[in-house]
Amino acid sequence: MAENNVWRKAQSLQWQVSEHITPGFDIGFDQQIPTDTQNELRSFVKWVEQNYRIPITLWVDFEYKHYLVRRDGKRVGYLFYWSDILSYPVFDCKEDIPVIRLPVRTEHSSVEEILSSFIEAITDYYAWLCQELTDEYIPDGAIVESILREYLKYRKSPASA
Repeated sequence: MAENNVWRKAQSLQWQVSEHITPGFDIGFDQQIPTDTQNELRSFVKWVEQNYRIPITLWVDFEYKHYLVRRDGKRVGYLFYWSDILSYPVFDCKEDIPVIRLPVRTEHSSVEEILSSFIEAITDYYAWLCQELTDEYIPDGAIVESILREYLKYRKSPASA
């Protein structure tokens, strides 16, 4: 992976985080999302947590929708909400924990496409941790593809069974 990869850079960052901010994902699913799709997304979350640090809770809401709409009216594959991390000497405000909203509809999107959107959103989270996130930030497609390939390779291995 490229040296400017925010997934890699974020692993070495040290943040002052209060004890009531749990590292890792906190996920929720719309009940209309099929169980097998929920299980695939849970498997991916577990894999990320085993291979990468998530030092500040990352809330993820998986919504039964084809797409989401930004404030400017553009249809998107995810939304990422964040606070100004520079304003915290110690990150301790649960209300400012970053949030991903991700549409999940397998009728029109493959699981790989949904995972790619999820990886892009996590890339935003790591860019936020690295203080590189702006409203104009666009995740590097090569990094997204690399993470997706890494996960799919893991899924096909006997160790993942």
